[in-house]
Amino acid sequence: MDFISDLRHQLTDLERQDQLRRYRTIASAQGPVVTMDDGSEKVLFCSNNYLNLADDPRIKQAAAEALEKYGFGAAASRLISGTMAPHTELEQAFAAFLHKEDSLYFPSGWTANQALLTTLPKKGDLVLLDRYDHASIIDAVKASEAEFRTYRRNQPERLEKFLADGKYNNRFIVTESVFSMDGDVANLRELVELKNKYGAILIVDEAHSLGCFGPTGAGLCEQEGILDEVDIIVAPLGKAVAATGGIIAGPKTVINYLLNKARPFIYTTAPSPVIAAAALKSLEIIQSEPDRRKRLQDNAAFVRNVFVEMGLNIGNSTTQIIPVILGDSAKALEVSQKLYDAGYFISAIRPPTVPPGTARLRVSVQTNHTQEQLEGLCETLNMSY
Repeated sequence: MDFISDLRHQLTDLERQDQLRRYRTIASAQGPVVTMDDGSEKVLFCSNNYLNLADDPRIKQAAAEALEKYGFGAAASRLISGTMAPHTELEQAFAAFLHKEDSLYFPSGWTANQALLTTLPKKGDLVLLDRYDHASIIDAVKASEAEFRTYRRNQPERLEKFLADGKYNNRFIVTESVFSMDGDVANLRELVELKNKYGAILIVDEAHSLGCFGPTGAGLCEQEGILDEVDIIVAPLGKAVAATGGIIAGPKTVINYLLNKARPFIYTTAPSPVIAAAALKSLEIIQSEPDRRKRLQDNAAFVRNVFVEMGLNIGNSTTQIIPVILGDSAKALEVSQKLYDAGYFISAIRPPTVPPGTARLRVSVQTNHTQEQLEGLCETLNMSY
């Protein structure tokens, strides 16, 4: 069987298993309601635009001004001539925001995790991963020279057993704060206690909590009062910040080491200065408008409560990410299509993104969803289920 025929055969197998992926195209700005490429309007419930900043006019203005002043492309890697004023301004702002000595800006959250976890852990070290950490974390750790083990949040004794093993030079604990497919959260206080007890390094990825939690929006670590005790924060900017890129914030020595040793930083073109300037404006809004967080959490609590009353399986969600676990991939696709036809855009999430037998709708709530839209989703899902 030649190469193309083999690929075609694999795609056919995916389709037979209800796991073939296709995308839908949006022909408008991202918001609570979007226009699709066929002209139809859908209420969007699967976006990470949690705080509705993706189309904020102040951010668009900041981007336009940066475009006029700096042009669009950085045209080189950061260590050649690609570092521009918006990059360093964004890094300084995030270091202060996350209570760290310094920070470094990467083109994506994936790149940030790849850089961090293939550069810091070495041979003779141990990396401990939450079983449901994001693929960017898992793939990065697999590519490093360190050993790794996984743990479950409800089995801290397994994590402590690995931490107590004295044969490793350094031990890293790596976790998301809010888990992207389940909407539940890490026990961050417990992780801080364990890392202090055993002298480990704690790395927290705040992708889905940044902007959404904490008095200033710095994330779940801030809300839990342990921001200063977390060694390194990864802050992807593609969710509530509504930009692209990822920030690593931590001790100045760590940041300087990454700048000098992290291949994904050294050998890639710098992000557009326009995006950096837009992200900086978004950060300003996040800090100055806490009501966005309150409305987001109020909307999410309403949907969670109604879903529970409907008898839906939402796992242990306590956040704006609310899974409706249907189990079967075909069922998830069927319900997703029914909702789409009724005017609600929610993608079906299937293996391997989630474990076999846990296919789901990943409902993500936004700040500016109206009560009518929230109630409409619940009523339509109840009829489609």
